[in-house]
Amino acid sequence: MIARPILENFRHNFLDYFQDQVLIAEFDEQQRLIVFANPYLDFNELAMEICDNLIETVFFSHHLDLHLYRYGTNSFIKVSIN
Repeated sequence: MIARPILENFRHNFLDYFQDQVLIAEFDEQQRLIVFANPYLDFNELAMEICDNLIETVFFSHHLDLHLYRYGTNSFIKVSIN
């Protein structure tokens, strides 16, 4: 398991980098990053932008699942790192 301070540092960097694209980013009990997208942006374009730029926020080699949700729906995109 990844230490909580490492996860929190990643979450903070993720929120800083994507501050205009996401509303909330929190880790669940399985250490998956749950992210809710800004509802005023095109979700598909946002998902591509996050996937293209995620490497800018990753600084560790552990496995991480990121679940990007449309705000107000049950649909999501799962992104796995490593």
